[in-house]
Amino acid sequence: MEMLTQLVKLDSGWIPTGEGESLYIRPHMFAIDEYVGVRPSESYLFVIFTCPVGKYYTNELKVKIETEYTRATKGGTGSAKAAGNYGASLFPTQIAKDAGFDQVLWTDSQTHEYFEESGTMNVMFLSGNKVMSPAISDSILDGITRNSVLQVARDWGYEVEERKVSVVEIVELLKAKKLDGAFGVGTAATIAPIRTIHHQGTDYEITKDQSSDFAGRMNTYLDHLKRGIEQDKHHWNHKI
Repeated sequence: MEMLTQLVKLDSGWIPTGEGESLYIRPHMFAIDEYVGVRPSESYLFVIFTCPVGKYYTNELKVKIETEYTRATKGGTGSAKAAGNYGASLFPTQIAKDAGFDQVLWTDSQTHEYFEESGTMNVMFLSGNKVMSPAISDSILDGITRNSVLQVARDWGYEVEERKVSVVEIVELLKAKKLDGAFGVGTAATIAPIRTIHHQGTDYEITKDQSSDFAGRMNTYLDHLKRGIEQDKHHWNHKI
């Protein structure tokens, strides 16, 4: 944190001040052994880079429920911020984009019956006063934005369920016009509302106003929280 504090001070001139803008901070590390072979490295280079950014997604998303390809498997590295997880996602995501979709909704590798993530983000669903999010597992990243959104939803009086969320359940809610929202949540995207969900040849539209209302409220709240406009009652901010 001391290193990060000094870096942000150094790069303070890059911090944007507009609504929805921020200084993106990305720590990463990679092996630097002078060795070619398959083994854990004995030395690594740790780097933090920063970049001024605006909104990652400017429009509501059209996504496809993925039932063939897999981002991460049980017993693998899906819960880690590992490059291999991104690598595995690129080809099926490109197929989806070529078909007119913005992203995919990943499902479990064994049955493709349960949701896991949305693109490179966590995912959650809204129905009435209930917010549903797939429970953290060894194939789902434990995202800080996910945790923050769920905590704020609880603060606002929503019923939060962290559990297995099935494709059948969500499709049935879509058919009955009872799914009020679906969202990708992540560090870069913050809250990315999903407008259309495609499953087995059918596009389902999420048309209720509560979807954009929840996403808009949450985006505004988190933006105001980091700017000191909202009270930081959970002590999430680190002041520099």
